Amino acid sequence: MSVPLSALICLTVVQLCMGVQPVEEVITTKKVPKLGDWVKKSPDTNDVQEAAKHAMEMFNTKSKGKKMFKLVSITNAKAKVTNTIHFKINAILGKTKCLKSENHDLDSCSLDKKSLKCHFEVTFDPRDNKHELWTHKCKKVVEKKA
Repeated sequence: MSVPLSALICLTVVQLCMGVQPVEEVITTKKVPKLGDWVKKSPDTNDVQEAAKHAMEMFNTKSKGKKMFKLVSITNAKAKVTNTIHFKINAILGKTKCLKSENHDLDSCSLDKKSLKCHFEVTFDPRDNKHELWTHKCKKVVEKKA
């Protein structure tokens, strides 16, 4: 028998005789959503903000009114991941004093008193980096008189 082989066998026997001490490891469970389940998202995340921005652009393009609307706040957002990312966004829109025909920057438009409560469903396809507005439903917000 060669010297390196006998040294390897001796070291293996010594290691087996000493034994390996068991490692105590604490395993904790985490609640992770299943693929395809709706998950509540923070309205402040970039992906929700981008989806809401696209929804606003499409809403202003498709609405029949003469004035533009501006995103006031996102009240609730959910996302579902499949082959695309689906968003359900509830938002408050404020009517602005800017006309659509004048192509204003929405940030510079001042708000009128009227507002809408809207529900948008937007899809984002990461393969081509495009958003698509699937549906939207809006209701006038009725101001309560004191």
